[in-house]
Amino acid sequence: MNKNIENNSFFSETCINQCKGMCCDPWWGIIAFTVIKKDGFSRMNSFKNDVIKEIRARAERIRERYVTNEVSPRRLFKEPERYNVKVEDVKFKGQSIVISLRAMFAFRCLFLSEDKTCAIHPAALEGNDIRPQHCGFMGSIDARLGEKGYCRIIHAAGASSDDANALASAIAFERDVSERCFNEGATSIEKAGEAVIEEVKSCFFKHTGHFMPATNKESPGRNEPCFCGSGKKYKKCHGQ
Repeated sequence: MNKNIENNSFFSETCINQCKGMCCDPWWGIIAFTVIKKDGFSRMNSFKNDVIKEIRARAERIRERYVTNEVSPRRLFKEPERYNVKVEDVKFKGQSIVISLRAMFAFRCLFLSEDKTCAIHPAALEGNDIRPQHCGFMGSIDARLGEKGYCRIIHAAGASSDDANALASAIAFERDVSERCFNEGATSIEKAGEAVIEEVKSCFFKHTGHFMPATNKESPGRNEPCFCGSGKKYKKCHGQ
């Protein structure tokens, strides 16, 4: 290991002066989870509310986890500024729809100033570290791509200390990814939930379009055949 990397000045130079605290501004909370809808495509508005509830629960879980290590803990984040929620997989099992989601929440740390100075960093508190356990974990020179703690910028700086272009390229790459994810994200949980529902509908229609009810028609009568093609009356199938 390069001895300079063990020195705090290395991280200060790279993270503050060059990267400018990009991983903290915004700070991305990422979590994968699954939601299951058991009654096909009936009651989609109700299911949208369920999805919104699940997204909100994950965001709140992150907020509850990231608090200062003090006698009276303080939260690091308010509500996310962006909700980037993507459907990674949709599986159909009978009348059930299994949806795998990946949510990225763009938080603004309450302890990060406009000049990218962290008010709870040990360097600012004379060695006293009150940050959450996983805060500031990025930057492990031993971590590899895809592993916890990996930072492309720190690795570029450590491996190519004499190559300013390599570091600049790594910083530009990470900035582009962060900005794209931020711009693609929804501004509210409600909009994120709506986008998920539309993406699921699109996936379902693409693969089994003949099961999708026509959007310009009213729902069938209770005693009429169900739109899904099951052969059952609507009241015995999606109309339950």
